Amino acid sequence: MDIRRDEQARFQTLRAWRTPKPLTLLAATLMTAATLTKGPHDMSDLVDRYLGAVAALLPKAQREDIVAELRDLIVNRVEDLEAQRGRPLDKREIEELLREIGHPIAVAGRYGPHTALIGPELYPFWLFSVKVLVVVAAIAAAIPAGVALLTAHGDARLVMRTVTDFIPTALSLIGAATLIGAAIERGWINTDGFRNWKVNDLPRVPKTKKWFFESRFEGLFEAAVTLLFIGWWTKLVDFPTNNVITTRGGEVALTFSPIFQTLYWPILIMAVVQVMSGLILVVKPGWVRARAGFEFVGGLIGLAIAAAVWPAMPLVTLVAPEATVAGLANLQKTVDLSLQVTLWVAVAIMLLKLVIDGWRLIRGR
Repeated sequence: MDIRRDEQARFQTLRAWRTPKPLTLLAATLMTAATLTKGPHDMSDLVDRYLGAVAALLPKAQREDIVAELRDLIVNRVEDLEAQRGRPLDKREIEELLREIGHPIAVAGRYGPHTALIGPELYPFWLFSVKVLVVVAAIAAAIPAGVALLTAHGDARLVMRTVTDFIPTALSLIGAATLIGAAIERGWINTDGFRNWKVNDLPRVPKTKKWFFESRFEGLFEAAVTLLFIGWWTKLVDFPTNNVITTRGGEVALTFSPIFQTLYWPILIMAVVQVMSGLILVVKPGWVRARAGFEFVGGLIGLAIAAAVWPAMPLVTLVAPEATVAGLANLQKTVDLSLQVTLWVAVAIMLLKLVIDGWRLIRGR
């Protein structure tokens, strides 16, 4: 920015210099120009080549004016140096002067039209979206790896596969965000709806910023994990899992209750509602009523699902040909009890959330 202001000041000086001058000053200027263009080292060739390189990088409509002002700048600098040294400049000194003014690409960039891929006004939004997308890419790469480890499908190459999955995914998402940002910067995408924001939509942030950051991160994490669940539930995402778990005592096959197929659409709808709630927390944290509404609806659907699932116990049936009857019965009993406790805890949490979200829906905060 300092360089830009300096050059603008020079151009203002040049415009003043190009106004009519006394005859003595004009004669001195013409004489200096003569030494520049007719010197023993052919200084005009250096200047012309320099100006030609700059002109080639400028828009045609502004080329003549900018080159004329730049030529005046060079002549002025030559005059000052020659007056200081009391002699014409040689070729080496002209080279140093032109290098001081700047490389033709840099000069054309300073004085030509200023277009950036992502402008300064849009850059904070682009940077925030990139951070979010990198987190999403990391979660998308880590969750399948965790599932593989839990189901004994992991090996020594699992870490490398996770990294190789993360890098192209992250780069693709960053590239997509950059293309969208560039399109917005050039007006190809209408953003009038985003410009009409209201201060009333901003959240009431507590004294500590940590709470606000964690809430947004939790919303992002919630949305990303739920999206992966939706991908698995709808079979759009292939996870390295099957219904057989390998243990030290042999293989154990899992058979799931048909109730899950019956509740396919209610579970999917609840997951979509949860994604919408998480995205509101990330994008519009001030929309307290909207998020509370989605959470309230999701809680009601969850209670309905729990009421339908409870009579269908056992939800998972174990089959282990190599296990003893008593050992398999004990394992089945443990699994059933764990699922029952989990379901009761989930119901208690949903009831508590219904009270809290209902209060937020009424109060709006």
